[in-house]
Amino acid sequence: MITGNVANESNAPYDYFALAGTIDANSEALLREIPAKVKHGQVRFDFTHAGRINSMGIALLLRCFKEIQGRAEIRLEGMSPMQTMLFKMTGVFLLAKPVEPGKEGSV
Repeated sequence: MITGNVANESNAPYDYFALAGTIDANSEALLREIPAKVKHGQVRFDFTHAGRINSMGIALLLRCFKEIQGRAEIRLEGMSPMQTMLFKMTGVFLLAKPVEPGKEGSV
């Protein structure tokens, strides 16, 4: 099961969500709540402490990102090489882009 931490500093130009743990069917409630919490034109998801992501987890992430997509740019950071490959293969990167190290400040 995944947990999420939200850091919405008033001076930050984006919303920040740190995901931790396995992203699977048990993550549904948390991932359904996130779109309503987006207040800025950019949102960042940090996968540094996220573990395994199964097919249901991918489906839930895609649903979450689709709800956010029209209102904010979605950026991803802290992904493992396995998560990066999984996101490329499943189309996640069609909705969200990785943060570019050295070009963008990361948390």
